[in-house]
Formats: sequence, C-alpha cells, structure tokens
Amino acid sequence: MNEINNTEEVTNTSPDQQPKEPPTTKTSRLAFLKTKKGMVVCAGIVFLLLIMGFAIMKITSSDEKPVSNFKGTQNRSANTTNLGDPNSTDPMTKGLALSNGQCSGKGPVKLTHSPMDTKDVETIQPMGAMIGGHVTPIDHEYYYQKNQTAPKDTYPVYATADGTITEVSDVNDGTKQALAIKIAHTCTFFTWYNLMTSITPEIRNQLPAGWGPGNNGGVKIPVKSGQIIGYVGGQSLDVGIWNTEKPLKGLLNRTAYNNSEPWKIVTVPALDYYTSAVKADVLQRYVRTAGPRDGKIDYDIKGKAVGTWFLVGTNGYAGTTNNDGKGAPYVSHLSLAYDSVDPKALTFSIGDYQGQPTQFSVKGSVDWAKMTKTSGITKVELAQRQWVTGTGEQWRGQYATGIKLLAGPSQATVLIQMTADDMMKIEVFPGKTPAQVPDFTPAAKTYDRGQNSQMIKSTTAT
Repeated sequence: MNEINNTEEVTNTSPDQQPKEPPTTKTSRLAFLKTKKGMVVCAGIVFLLLIMGFAIMKITSSDEKPVSNFKGTQNRSANTTNLGDPNSTDPMTKGLALSNGQCSGKGPVKLTHSPMDTKDVETIQPMGAMIGGHVTPIDHEYYYQKNQTAPKDTYPVYATADGTITEVSDVNDGTKQALAIKIAHTCTFFTWYNLMTSITPEIRNQLPAGWGPGNNGGVKIPVKSGQIIGYVGGQSLDVGIWNTEKPLKGLLNRTAYNNSEPWKIVTVPALDYYTSAVKADVLQRYVRTAGPRDGKIDYDIKGKAVGTWFLVGTNGYAGTTNNDGKGAPYVSHLSLAYDSVDPKALTFSIGDYQGQPTQFSVKGSVDWAKMTKTSGITKVELAQRQWVTGTGEQWRGQYATGIKLLAGPSQATVLIQMTADDMMKIEVFPGKTPAQVPDFTPAAKTYDRGQNSQMIKSTTAT
C-alpha cells in the first residue's frame, strides 16, 4: 500500500514540483555510451541522419527544373541558364548560344520532312551564291516557288523534324514581310528558315506579349516533324541546317565570322541529314548537278588567294558600322570563290566597286587556289556574269540542268598580290583591260583573313 500511495503522489504533482532525476541515472547513461555497444548505437544513429539528409537534398534538387523547360510565352530575360558562347569550339556551348540557352540533348537527327512540298517548288538553289550585298558565299539554300508572284501565305512551310522553336524574328526590312524561325532539334543541330510571310496562329499565340518587329529569342515552342509552322508567297524561302559538331574547315578564323554570324561556320549540307525518301524527293528540284549538291561556302586555304577576305582593320565579317550600330558590313568583304551552280567557273565578289557591292565572272585561265605570295602581281580580267542552261537558253532561275556561268562583256581589271600567307593587296580598275593597267596605285587596298577580329556579340546568334 505504501508503494502505491507514493506513486500516486508523484503522478499528481505539478510540473514545477516534479522530483529531479537522481544523479545516479545520468551517470548510468554516460557509462552506457562509453561501452562498445553504446558506441555502436550512436554511430548507427549518426549514419541514419546522414542518409536522411542526403535524400532530402536530392528531392529538393530534382524539383528545380532547368529553365530550358519553360513555356513558350516566357521571356528570355527570365532565363538564368547557361547562354553559351558563340565563339566556343565546344559544340554544346556554341549550341547553347545559338538557341539562347533553350535546348537539350546533342547530336544530329534525321530530317524526315522537306521544308516545302516539292510540288510547290520550282527550284532549290544551292548555298554559296554571291549576289549584291551577299559578297561572301551565302550560307543557306533558296526554295523558289512555282509562282514567284503568288500572294503571300500561298505555300505552307514545314518543320523538318521534331524539335523546339527557340527563336521567332520579324526581319521585315520595310519592303516585304519577312519572318525567321529557328528550330533546335538538339543543342547541336538546328533548322533555320527565313523570309516566311507568316507563322501559324498556334505558334503566334505562344509568343511573349508585345512581340513584334525587333523581337527575337525567348521562346520555347515544341513542334513535330511535318507540322506546318508558317507560310510563304511572293518571295523565296531561305533554309539552313546547322551542326555545331561539324565546323567548316575552309573558314580559317572562326572569330572573324562568330562576331556577327556565328551559325555560318557550322552550316552543313541538308542532304547529309534527310531520310532517303526526302532526299530523293527534294533532289528533283536541285539545279546544281555537281557535288556537293547543296553547294559550298568555305573555300579558305592558308597561303592561297582563294576564299573570303576582309579589309584590314574592319573586324572580319562584322565589318564597319556607324555609331548607331547600323551600316553595311559587306562593304569591307571580298571573296575569290566559285559559282554556286557551276563550280568550275570563278567569281570575283567585292563589297565596294564604285560604291556598290558587285560580282564578276573571270576571263582567261586563272585559278584562285594556285595564287600564292610567290605569284607576284596577277592581272585578272573581270566580266559580266551570264548563265545559260544545258540547251543554250539564258538561265533566269527556272528549273534547268547543265547550267553554266559564262564570261560576258569585259568590265574591269583587278590586280591581286598576296603579300603574306594571310594578307593580300587588291586594286580594281573599272573599264580597263589588263594591258592598260601597269601596276598598283596609292588607291590599292589591303585585305586579311580577319585574324585580328574581336567578338562583339557574346550570347546570341541573332
């Protein structure tokens, strides 16, 4: 009875009156911890706590989704992911720059759909053309429709493969409607379209609020192969394929191009990636019969005159611009290359011929690839360009085979002298024949390969 009564008294005592634990109890606990068994128990508890902490960290990190998964309406200003570097030699890093940091995966994919229905296409003209302000070889192909005077939005344009639209740009120059779309199939492989006259409502509805002229990037819109992404009419459709894992070897100084058009040095032939069925389909409309059928843009050979050159001191492809960032970069460009349709024929293309960008064919037996600094001064007669078909008709862009570039009436003489492996002296004499031009004058200009070029854009390919 006494033991029961004592227990009830302790139980009914208020908290501040509870008897303190006898010192002997604390001592016994400390003694237990010092035993081998106690130490094992403590170690086990610590181990379990560490495992639990690690698991919590993993769960937390998995909930932090990368910005590359954000919806199409989100603006690029919210993008905190890696925007890459357009001048990088690492394929993924460059691809991140080309996609505004909004891509995933790597490697090329098979292109399972043509950009247009071939029934709508008159000709597919190759890369490498030099026309007007396109002084250097053009880095995309041209899809010319059956009716080049058709109203805008006459012909549908398709995604070539599954991917993500990472950029929609309004590039209207004030003379015609022009929209550009960039699709990242992976972080290293892209399809680019330009001069579309509209995009589909499905895509337009996913653009950021207020999107309009001057906007680009900041979108992530998934598309499927064969999906209509827009329309074109009354003008050509430009199409380019980029693979950052396959940089071109014939553009000697990458910074000279990356500071303005970083996609140029990773532009690749579309036929290398089309499925067999698509390849057979589009080849029906190709006008170039010589390989590579998609054309070529990179002709530089160190120590040779052939290829692309830049006026010394004008920062490579970026050229010269006004203080407001505007100007005509092509003024300082020069190309000694070959015709895009007839690669056996030479083309001399200069950004400033009597104040205008101009292209010429060449008379005589000259080869840019054989001119070196040991060649001395070479006189080259420049002529008007004239194309004829295999049947002798004048070629004006219609579908034809056997197209050749001929040298028409003489226009000028150019003096060319390589003064070093990467330096060249040029002077053009309008209206003069080679016999009338004895030597350079103080008006001669010096060009280089852009070896001293500097980057002026750091995060985007737009």
